[in-house]
Amino acid sequence: MALLVVGKSTWVNDRATQDDLIVDIDKIWECISFCDKYNKPNKLQANAFEVRNNLIEQVKMRVGNWQNAFIVGTYPLRMERQRLADKLGAELIFIECDKETCLLRAHNENWKKYIEEWFEDFQQ
Repeated sequence: MALLVVGKSTWVNDRATQDDLIVDIDKIWECISFCDKYNKPNKLQANAFEVRNNLIEQVKMRVGNWQNAFIVGTYPLRMERQRLADKLGAELIFIECDKETCLLRAHNENWKKYIEEWFEDFQQ
């Protein structure tokens, strides 16, 4: 089963097993750079997105013997979420978190700007 999870990685961490495929752009950034979750070097952006896109394509084609695939992302636009869920035959799961909580968790001003933009763009 493929699950498109919009929201927290914590939800996935509480449910995933060692037999599941996890596609989480934050974890991909950490893996290819050894930088922490909030440090994403611009020079590696194309690489990070290509790894993510390749893994999403593997989910679509059901490559491997994984039990469940979890795709973690922000996807503020309804059409983008739905298109990806349809492409993958995935169940869409939205984890709600209010703007104030997200801003309190922000680690720097760049993240606060990103959060503000996300809430401006978000479509229910």
